[in-house]
Amino acid sequence: MQRCSRQSGIHLRVSRAALAASLWLIAAAAQQPAHPADDLGKRIAAAGAARDAGDPSVIAVSNQRLIATAMRRLAALRMVEGAYAQAAALDRTSLGYEDTAAARLDLAMAEAQAGQLDDSLTLARQAQAAGSGDPRIDRILASALVQKGQFADAVAPFTRIAHAEPTIENLYALANCLLETRRPEDKVRAQAVFAQLAQVAGDSGSLHVLMGRAYRDAGDMPSALHEFERAVQIDTRTPHAHYFLGLAQLALNEWKPTPQAEAEIAKEAEYFPRDYLANYMLGFLFSEERRYDEANRYLEAAARIDSSAPEPFLFLGLNAYAQQDAGRAEPMLRKAVELTGNDESRSNYQIRRAYVELGRILTNSGRKDEAEVFLAKARDLQNKTMQQSQQSIATMAAEGGLAGGSGALAGIVPLSRSQDHAAAAPLDQGVDLAARIDIPAKLDPQQRKDAGTQETLLRATLGLAYNDLATSEAVRGDFPRALRDYQQAERWDTTLPGLAKNLGLCAFRAGDYPEAISSLAVALAQLPGNAAVRGMLGIAYFETNQFAAAAQTFAPLGSQGMADSEIGYAWASSLAHTGDMKQAAQVLSAFQLQPRPADTLLLIGQLWTEIGDYARAVSACEQALASDASLPRAHYYAGLAYLRWEHWSEASNEFQAELAIHPDEADAQYHLGYVAMQQARTDDASKLFRQVIAAHPEYANAQYQLGKILLDRGQAADAVGYLEAAARLSPQTDYIHYQLQAAYRKQDRIAEADRELDVYKQLKAKSRERDAQAIRAAP
Repeated sequence: MQRCSRQSGIHLRVSRAALAASLWLIAAAAQQPAHPADDLGKRIAAAGAARDAGDPSVIAVSNQRLIATAMRRLAALRMVEGAYAQAAALDRTSLGYEDTAAARLDLAMAEAQAGQLDDSLTLARQAQAAGSGDPRIDRILASALVQKGQFADAVAPFTRIAHAEPTIENLYALANCLLETRRPEDKVRAQAVFAQLAQVAGDSGSLHVLMGRAYRDAGDMPSALHEFERAVQIDTRTPHAHYFLGLAQLALNEWKPTPQAEAEIAKEAEYFPRDYLANYMLGFLFSEERRYDEANRYLEAAARIDSSAPEPFLFLGLNAYAQQDAGRAEPMLRKAVELTGNDESRSNYQIRRAYVELGRILTNSGRKDEAEVFLAKARDLQNKTMQQSQQSIATMAAEGGLAGGSGALAGIVPLSRSQDHAAAAPLDQGVDLAARIDIPAKLDPQQRKDAGTQETLLRATLGLAYNDLATSEAVRGDFPRALRDYQQAERWDTTLPGLAKNLGLCAFRAGDYPEAISSLAVALAQLPGNAAVRGMLGIAYFETNQFAAAAQTFAPLGSQGMADSEIGYAWASSLAHTGDMKQAAQVLSAFQLQPRPADTLLLIGQLWTEIGDYARAVSACEQALASDASLPRAHYYAGLAYLRWEHWSEASNEFQAELAIHPDEADAQYHLGYVAMQQARTDDASKLFRQVIAAHPEYANAQYQLGKILLDRGQAADAVGYLEAAARLSPQTDYIHYQLQAAYRKQDRIAEADRELDVYKQLKAKSRERDAQAIRAAP
């Protein structure tokens, strides 16, 4: 039994009952009328009217509702296309915009199809407890419970469905569920339902095939055999009747081939020459009996019918190898490997047989390196086979299926190969809502065309809705939220007019400069004459330290940009950072012509210091102090300008003035000490540096300067501690490591001195390379 089921290429991944319930749920969902909230046209019109009226709050509400509807519509499309995880994610997101009972049931159906059965059941039961009369509740409960294998619990919702709508599909689903409970009383009920089904559909061979499959899936093989025999009696040409009858006979004979079973399957192939399963099964059975010529005839037919299936090629290759025809065996086996791809676990890893025989063929033909690759793969798959077999035995033992009765055979032979990949994958919480999918081939050309048209409409709708929602948020000053929604608009429709500009402006206002650069660069290419867009793009470059790009972007603005309260300073500073001091001075001079507040004057003073015009730097700081005598750090920056100018007394006066207003200003105290060093007042400097370190032990330069003073005085032992602290606090500063190595060397700590010297040389080399790159990059 197990050998046949493992090697025949038939998969055991999902029960037929679970698959039937799943597909039945999809069909039921497709037939559901849209609830009022899904009137997409009315909601598009409402959003347009709100946009025309101009009330931001009304615009927000109308577009949130439109987004909810469009997402539910797209989720329904994804359900038809089989993209269940994305459908569930879309439905879940739509609830965040509009939470309705109908929308929750949409999500429940999508969750069921995506394999999130517990979540689906929770949503359906909540709707049921709330008194919702939506007929989908029972369909969701029935489908999810069946897929979880809880058939007894599923009987009640299936019964309600069949009572409300006694259609062929609903009655058959109920009978299936009753049989799957494996309870005698439910089998009696199932027989009554089948009788009702015969009244509705009329007695026919096809109906008895359906009944036989239900019995077979429930492990009742004798009853299945009886129904298949009845189908043949009614109409010997009933599709699949002879095939399933033959398989049932094989199952009852512990999967040992019999002439009777083979004759039935051969009859199916005779009546339906294009039936893949009949041809493949005959080829497989004859291969096992070493009737290779007959087997090949049917296997070749199966390969022609479905050239994507690896199993016919596998057994054609095995047959050829058994007949010592390696030249024919090798391409067939390679084809089987290629078609199997990553689906190596199908049929209990039977593709390992191809790897084994290919390994032997390659070894015998002198291709030993390639042979070892195939043989290693065969060993790996053999280990996986053993693991899977052990798990299967444990599962069967737990379910009482090792006795060898018909229950152990349940589900071995599927209805068709369509169930091979029917097991739902776990829902990925990181699903990309806006990702496009390939429209499945199962849809006919008109359906594919309609799906594409609907997707285009929904994407455009979502893009515009998110854009208008974001605009309403930006108008109310909520730039972070607006930015997120503009980004959503871009994900759905990149062609929306003005979107790049909207997104860029909002990102700029939200302080997200990298995002602003990305979008404003696109907007500027579309609107090269828009000074506002150009100015914001330049400032965004400036804020991200891309000074060359900033200066280049500002340049076309000319005198207008120089005078601008935001652009002028950023432009001048960018030029200074790129080393173009002449142009920086020209822009800063034009910027300073306009009246500026004290804090801006202080920035101007700092920039004049960077440019090297210390007189103008001091003048700007003095203007700032004239506006605000207690302006923090104004005297400090004036002192820095004097320090760079080497006007030591004036610098000292300014630092002392800063400390008089702000005694805790560590930078002013440190630089006052630095000035004392320049004036050879090392005792005063040492005292000031110690004061800085006492209040701010993390001040690396103060630690360094004090260490250097001590080292110069010959107090190497005392100097080391300060220099080590400085190196620890500022490990990338080369001159600190140089002084530390000198201190170590004076203490005869040669190894440590050499280590620090190496660090100094490495940092110095990197510094020279950066300087060289800057020179090469300079305009």
